[in-house]
Amino acid sequence: MQVTILGAGTAIPAARFSPAGIYVQAGDEHLLLDAGAGSLQRLQRMGVTFLDLDRLFLTHFHPDHCLDLVSILFAMRLPQPARRKPFFIYGPRGLKRLYEALDRAFKGVLAPRTYRLDLKEIGTTRITASGYVVTTQPMNHSALCYGYRIESAGRVVAYSGDTDLCAGIVKLGKNADLLILECSMPDERKVPGHLTPSECGQIAAEAKCKRLVLTHFYPLLRGYDIRRRVRRTFRGPVILACDRTCLELS
Repeated sequence: MQVTILGAGTAIPAARFSPAGIYVQAGDEHLLLDAGAGSLQRLQRMGVTFLDLDRLFLTHFHPDHCLDLVSILFAMRLPQPARRKPFFIYGPRGLKRLYEALDRAFKGVLAPRTYRLDLKEIGTTRITASGYVVTTQPMNHSALCYGYRIESAGRVVAYSGDTDLCAGIVKLGKNADLLILECSMPDERKVPGHLTPSECGQIAAEAKCKRLVLTHFYPLLRGYDIRRRVRRTFRGPVILACDRTCLELS
């Protein structure tokens, strides 16, 4: 599997820290986990186009995680070049209502012309695809939110989306090769529904993941010693992501 952090930040503009998005190549498919603003452009710079994308997995519907859904669907509707293969979008309850509201707001220009769009509202589930399996667990956030675990060729990547401490993220991250966690605020400025560095270390230690990748940094974390707080409980490798951090799982 190949994993690239497309956006390691939030809705607050910051150089090298764009809104959430993660690209995963699993089996023969191109996957996108969340689609914050600019995700499509950053994919293009990697050589992955909207024609290549097979599936989009949305953790929840806050704008910094799903705003580029509009750009992706609009690009796929354009006639040159025409998209032919189906596109699958997964997300919590309300995904279909969100799509219908967006298509109405944009006067029908998001509806597919040349391909099949398949919208799948998920709960706690298991999705089997060609060359990989995806499992989901509910997260503890202010909106209905699901994290994802992708298993392919004996390797495992888990992604929290936005969450507070919960059993679901430990289940997803159990023995994972990569556990990608949001890390939003300093320990001293805890915000409900989000994680601090110490909490990320606690989750990683309990899950016994092989590598911990932290993302979704708010500006308050600039200059903060994140690693020292994580190291209180987790002794494995810690990667502080920025835009276009690439992680290979061979």
